[in-house]
Amino acid sequence: MRYIIDRLVYLFIVLIIAISGVFVLVNKMPGDPAYGLAVSIAQQRNMQMDQALEIAHKIMGIDPHESLIVRYFRFISNLFKGNFGYSAFYQTSVNEIIAKSLPWTLFVISLATFVSFMVGIFMGAFAAQKRGTIIDLVISTISSIIQAVPPFVLAVLILFIFAVRLRVLPIGGAYPVDVEPSFSVQFILKVLHHAIGPMFATAIPQMAAWTLAMRGNTSQVMEEDYIRFAQARGLRDSVIANKYIKNNAMLPLVASLAISIGYMLGGHTLVESIFNYPGIGFYFGKAIAVRDFGLLTGLFSLIVIGVIVATFIAEIIYALIDPRVKLK
Repeated sequence: MRYIIDRLVYLFIVLIIAISGVFVLVNKMPGDPAYGLAVSIAQQRNMQMDQALEIAHKIMGIDPHESLIVRYFRFISNLFKGNFGYSAFYQTSVNEIIAKSLPWTLFVISLATFVSFMVGIFMGAFAAQKRGTIIDLVISTISSIIQAVPPFVLAVLILFIFAVRLRVLPIGGAYPVDVEPSFSVQFILKVLHHAIGPMFATAIPQMAAWTLAMRGNTSQVMEEDYIRFAQARGLRDSVIANKYIKNNAMLPLVASLAISIGYMLGGHTLVESIFNYPGIGFYFGKAIAVRDFGLLTGLFSLIVIGVIVATFIAEIIYALIDPRVKLK
């Protein structure tokens, strides 16, 4: 229990520092965060920009004469109340954008994590069992190359080859515009079809990372004394591989699952933008493009919170599943 309390305190401190960094970074960017909304108001109401800026500031709750420290404490206060801010470009609260986009991102990330982990674990264990052979060399080399390829590069390749050239994948969206959302099998299949592109663009580099990690862990475990003892007892190779080697090699990777989900939440930005997939990453990219400071700050804060919380969960999971680590 003491361990969990200590980690929660540490989590809170890191969270405050990270979110403060996000606030300062965005607020030091040149320009007025209300300018985009002011332009829209000026065009709609046919008024001067000075008047439109005053209205935009009131809508967004911004006082241009306030000091940075006052704005900071109001931002932190709103964040702890669950208010992530206001989007000038979409003219709605960031909470509404998060509510409609986060499920799509979590859906794709969950698929990518499951596929990459299961395939990566199998390939890594298989490569370790074939150490020193051409199979091990091929798997390790290909995995090393793929891991170095950024997800957005894979996204461009997948989009160009399978959507533009072969036309077997949709170009964008979470589902066809002419299909009514429902819980029908047809709609679910359409959603899965649209998620294939961004899912594989995210999963393939992660798959390579899991493969290399599992190969390294398995090779290390195979050198342990208890494995030699099990072999000396005459246990079958399949029993040793499944019960002793694979389980122990997977322990650190299972705990890393939570961290990978958190980091994919942040690294998924360009992938969703390329596929025009309506998740958090798509709106994050849009906020950067149109300089929507309110939306940018809110989504940036959400991503930071997701990564830090995922890291905390991973530490707790590892302490629970590894008998060598005790919660104190």
